[in-house]
Amino acid sequence: MKKILFGLFMSTTVFVNGQFFQSRLLKVDQDNVAKFEAAVAQKTKLYNSKEGQPRYITFKILSGPYAQNYVRMQYAEEISEFDKIDKVGNDYWLKTTGKLHVSEGNRIFSRNAEGTYSPEGAERVNHRRILYYKIKPGKEKDFWRYRTRLVKALEAANWPNRVSTLNCNSGCDGNWVMVRYHHKDFKNENEANTKIFPVVVEKYNELFGEDSYEDDNKRLQMSVEENRTRHHQRMPALSSSWN
Repeated sequence: MKKILFGLFMSTTVFVNGQFFQSRLLKVDQDNVAKFEAAVAQKTKLYNSKEGQPRYITFKILSGPYAQNYVRMQYAEEISEFDKIDKVGNDYWLKTTGKLHVSEGNRIFSRNAEGTYSPEGAERVNHRRILYYKIKPGKEKDFWRYRTRLVKALEAANWPNRVSTLNCNSGCDGNWVMVRYHHKDFKNENEANTKIFPVVVEKYNELFGEDSYEDDNKRLQMSVEENRTRHHQRMPALSSSWN
């Protein structure tokens, strides 16, 4: 048991080859929104759109205490890419957006492969329903049982969109996990949750036993100290192109 728990702890803190995101909150006065978005779009076009340049994804926050502000995430295939400083691009950013926003926080996330569902041929969409979980110490097994089993149930039910799970590796107060459900918009999210997710529950119980979904979901809820839901919208003009 000690070896199992040690492995669960390590899986949330050790960097391995995969996908990484360095995330910042950008607080913008509403009077400066148009200027800010135009400046970020231009900076991204010049310094974050070509091969070999740093890649960024920008989201507008739609709900929660920071609604109508932004999250900008640098994306990397290797953690070592964050060692490279784009001085020219950074100087341009400070010159054009420095007085238009306040940058708060810096967190590094890594993709959790076993908790991520990525169907082949899925449409690239911009709407995100995001679940933030803070896992209680010693409850990792209950948390990950549900999250990893759900991936198999999503696949069995032909869930149409990506579900991405990220571990917070640095900058977080506690063991935080972010689960990002991709949808086209609020209407598409509601249709998926009301029409397709009941099929996911059926498949979950078929795969893992009668009432396993209810039992595992209850254990997940008991395994977390905090559970928050937020919505974000990806801003294509303010983001590097899709790979």
